[in-house]
Amino acid sequence: MNENSLYDRLRELSWRGALTGAEEAELRAWLAAHPEAQGDWEAESGLNEALARLPDAPVPSNFTARVMQAFEWEADAARRAPTLWWQSWPAGLSWLPKAAVAAVVLGAGLFAYHHHLQTTRRTEMARSVVVVADVFSLPSPEILKDFDVIRALPPGPPADEELINVLLK
Repeated sequence: MNENSLYDRLRELSWRGALTGAEEAELRAWLAAHPEAQGDWEAESGLNEALARLPDAPVPSNFTARVMQAFEWEADAARRAPTLWWQSWPAGLSWLPKAAVAAVVLGAGLFAYHHHLQTTRRTEMARSVVVVADVFSLPSPEILKDFDVIRALPPGPPADEELINVLLK
């Protein structure tokens, strides 16, 4: 037997009443082997003595009937409690309402994300239209009619880098 279980058994026996001579001897031997538990045992026995001196609480004559009536009321209330429509489903389908809620939440999240992307694209398109609208000095299309001739011209002389450096300083 475990030593703590011996102490626990003796403590529970002392709650129910006085210990027998053999139990007292067991307790003295256990306390001699574990002097650190002496204070705990003295507090426990003092509490037991104080509780034994208390008068019994008066119990009404219909106590048992009232307890049984309260038990019946609780049982009736449990039977009368409204059951939610998914609680009456077979046990194998108990995951279905959770899956439906998860699908609705996922769908709402995807819809919100799609709406956000569309709004972002429209905003970017509006900005680009504003930039293009602000450019008022675009060349006319007539300039492009001579494009092939201009492209066929030989390249001019290379840039004078020394002159450019002097001008930049």
